[in-house]
Amino acid sequence: MSLRLEALRLRRSRRPIVAGAALSFFLVLMLLGFYTYAQNRTGGNVSFRYTFENRSYFNGLTFSIYAFYFAFLLLLPIFVATEGGAQLAGDGADGTLRLYLTRPVSRARLFLGKLAVAFAYSSVLAGVFLATTLLIGLVTVGWGDLDLYPGVLQMTDRHQHLEQGEALVRFALAWPAASLALLVPLALSLWISAWARSAVNAVGTSVAVYLVLYVVAEIPFFADLRPWLFTSYLAFWRGLFREEIPWAELTADALRLLGYASLFLALAFHRFRRREEA
Repeated sequence: MSLRLEALRLRRSRRPIVAGAALSFFLVLMLLGFYTYAQNRTGGNVSFRYTFENRSYFNGLTFSIYAFYFAFLLLLPIFVATEGGAQLAGDGADGTLRLYLTRPVSRARLFLGKLAVAFAYSSVLAGVFLATTLLIGLVTVGWGDLDLYPGVLQMTDRHQHLEQGEALVRFALAWPAASLALLVPLALSLWISAWARSAVNAVGTSVAVYLVLYVVAEIPFFADLRPWLFTSYLAFWRGLFREEIPWAELTADALRLLGYASLFLALAFHRFRRREEA
């Protein structure tokens, strides 16, 4: 019953609509960016899909991986943290949580129900966005083989080439890997939400903490601190797009993320068990 109720409340909220609108606007900006980049690099003398690196470098698969990478680091964790932050704090503020606790339902069941719905939402959000980028890339540019070069994506230190069919398999594998990574900011936001009395404070704090950790992990000055930050491992799924997948490295990073998620969830549940509603 609690799962159905939580799913219904999520559908009736505006959070999925806001996330969808923001991600759609982001994709429009990415398309404009790809077009202007190709035009500027070639003096407007080539079509959308051609650039100075390779005559077929900017195809639909390249667009998809760029769009998903930047959205994954800059947007998706924020929407996930927003969802997690609004869960316990939001229900506590409007009295819903107090009403839940007057019924014969354990706090563990209530907590797991909220976690399950929030995680399903984050996984669907990532999957739909990834599928949308592939569809847009196919319609506007056209698919082809996937070529990756050393650069802004930080995926490789040499040229990597994947045939179109193999590249699509790697995109399919990237979805569950990215969903696993998003569990960490979700767990962190649930922990913060378990302490907060206001959904606004919980969401704001969750987003701020994620952004601070992400920025710190990207600054070379904090190189010694990076191994201790979960944001350093969120994009571990990038390894799936190498010619030879480094399974040992990916497994180690996935286990680190699971460890962070387990820690945050344990702390969140411990606080939720002791939380008193006015």
